[in-house]
Amino acid sequence: MDLHTTPEITPTPPRRRSAIVRAFLALVAAIGLVAGASALPASAASPQTYFGLGDSIAAGTGGGAPLNACVQTAVAYPTQLNGTNFGCFGALTTDVTSFQVPAVRHNARTVTITVGANDVGVGAVVAACMNPATPVQCQEQLSISTTTLIPALPAKLASTIAAAHAQAPNARITLTGYPLLFTVSGLPTELQPVATEINAATVLLNATIATTALKNGALYTDVTWRFLGHGYGSTSPWINGPIETPTGLDPASFHPNYLGYTYGYVPAVRPFVS
Repeated sequence: MDLHTTPEITPTPPRRRSAIVRAFLALVAAIGLVAGASALPASAASPQTYFGLGDSIAAGTGGGAPLNACVQTAVAYPTQLNGTNFGCFGALTTDVTSFQVPAVRHNARTVTITVGANDVGVGAVVAACMNPATPVQCQEQLSISTTTLIPALPAKLASTIAAAHAQAPNARITLTGYPLLFTVSGLPTELQPVATEINAATVLLNATIATTALKNGALYTDVTWRFLGHGYGSTSPWINGPIETPTGLDPASFHPNYLGYTYGYVPAVRPFVS
């Protein structure tokens, strides 16, 4: 798609954005009650019964020293929960379906999946919007993500869920959401409007993942509540900020750190793992 032909969007007014965020948080609270009621009490998992699939969040990118080419770390939530971790930096839904799902054992009891952010261009949005020199590209990327890519995500997620069900028919499949990256009030004034826009786009992404999961026989666990007040910009961040290297941003940039995985993702996912 030619970015220069994408209509420029009108920024959502701050009050409306706040209302959207509040509505989503109420939604995930309700979903959490439904999903929690469906989940069995957690018992000890093992690498032979629990498989974590997905993108860099499943891989644990940002939580410590990378262990391999997928930028997995030792604090990835599937690893902390004693599972087998197939998460990989940059993975799309098609990568999970084609390369990760087939590696899951047929007798698996639990499969968790964190995927969707790369499909909807979150990386391109953050790269454009955190650069003060590219405001037009920021709005273009936000528009593409929210009006074109996110509406196309349910069909992709549904295919991934179906593949996981077929591979491990008796497994409980749970999709996770993503944290809001920014604690807006702690950011420089000039970054606050766009950070609010990115948080609002993440709200839309999470709502899409949640509803798609529940419509396709999977569960959903939210991490938004746990990360509130701990985004980039907070005095106690669970999200890494931009990490510059001679070749560009480090992959750990704008990913959870050790605290984010340990106190954000692990407790949110644990009730769904057995």
